Amino acid sequence: MCLSFALQGPHFLEFLSWTVTSDCEMILKCKVTNVSKETRVKWFKDGVELLHAVYEPTGVSTFTVPQVTRKELGVYRAVVSDSRGEDQSVLELIDDEFERLLQQLNKQCALSAGPVGIQCTAQGFKLYCSLKYYLSCMNTSWHFKDKRIDLQERTKPGSSMQKVWIEILGPTEADKGKYTLEMFDGQETHKRSLDLSGQAFADALLEHQRLKQVEFAEKNRARVTKGLPDVVAIMENKSLCLTCFAEGDPAPEMFWLKNDREVTSTGQYNIKNENKSSTLTINHVTMEDSGNYSIFVRNKHGSQTVLVTVSVYKRGEKPRADAVQM
Repeated sequence: MCLSFALQGPHFLEFLSWTVTSDCEMILKCKVTNVSKETRVKWFKDGVELLHAVYEPTGVSTFTVPQVTRKELGVYRAVVSDSRGEDQSVLELIDDEFERLLQQLNKQCALSAGPVGIQCTAQGFKLYCSLKYYLSCMNTSWHFKDKRIDLQERTKPGSSMQKVWIEILGPTEADKGKYTLEMFDGQETHKRSLDLSGQAFADALLEHQRLKQVEFAEKNRARVTKGLPDVVAIMENKSLCLTCFAEGDPAPEMFWLKNDREVTSTGQYNIKNENKSSTLTINHVTMEDSGNYSIFVRNKHGSQTVLVTVSVYKRGEKPRADAVQM
């Protein structure tokens, strides 16, 4: 609903109105005439001034909302004034008028939708459609072979600000076929489809299986769960114990190295491997025991190496400032 109160001096040639652009923006617009250099146009929403409205020398004034939400519901008012007087125009963007705006937004958002794409995951297929932005009030539904897909264990629909999707979990040959996204804007239904059959389905299923294997390997690969400090310092003639914990399935092999050469249980070195842990003990350390040590863990799914620098110092000397003193 628009109201105008014509006064002497500047006044409205075009009253407040709204439009929805192809970019799904809402633009409020008006045009004033009989203006001078001192003429000013101010905008208000529910009595609060809107500071980002634009006033052009042609007399056109606009206010743009990039993404409309329910917060835009309200009463808008534009006031043009100078020393000769003022005029105002009011737009009540509420009730039926706001619903008409949402319908137009829904339509433009649906028209902005790109083709249906597919993203393979370790869990299955994710069919998606990108839009300028998605309105929660838009009525969307997914269909398989022209039959609506209802919420079930193996399907999981979802949406974000710029995307609508459905996940097909644990796909099988029975999931081969045409998928369609339907978007109802309140008056019309807009459709986007993907034919997931033939080689397209075979390639997608193969990629899903590959990602599933990668996820399984990553979950079960050997990894250090409780590592070592970067640097340890110990006084000469003391004994040093370094313990590291690891996990994986199958249980990982664990090796200690010094300067990239394997350390074995001989002489002053003693290695004790227990369930998920390995301890390296160096008895009566000497200055020659300083160096770069590492724990290397591995199983058939992968491996990891964690490094530690051992710094031996003499009695009366200060240990390295960055070291954990043992």
